[in-house]
Amino acid sequence: MILENVFECLFEHNFFESLKFIKMHSQELIEHPELQTLMKEFKKKFPKIPLEAYMMDLGWSGYTGMGLRVDQVKVILEKCIRENKYFKVWDMKWKGPGSIPRDWYEGKVAYYRIKK
Repeated sequence: MILENVFECLFEHNFFESLKFIKMHSQELIEHPELQTLMKEFKKKFPKIPLEAYMMDLGWSGYTGMGLRVDQVKVILEKCIRENKYFKVWDMKWKGPGSIPRDWYEGKVAYYRIKK
């Protein structure tokens, strides 16, 4: 009975819907309609950069990925197109006490210019 009330409360306040946007899965992020135009523009500008592979790190895939939202990825892609740079996600090293937890992942977005 108590457990049913908890789930009812969570659904009532759209808790699960908000979680979906906090940790968007990588494939959903790549296929998101709001990003398609920017991704096409990026691919045209940087044809040799494996965009889908880099986008996997921006989303959430199992225990890895930055879990960014669509609006955060838009900012990254727009910056790349505007400043003529491409991005990569670099893993951060675990600095905590003890061994690394299975669900820990942190990344850093770095921007680079194409060398001619």
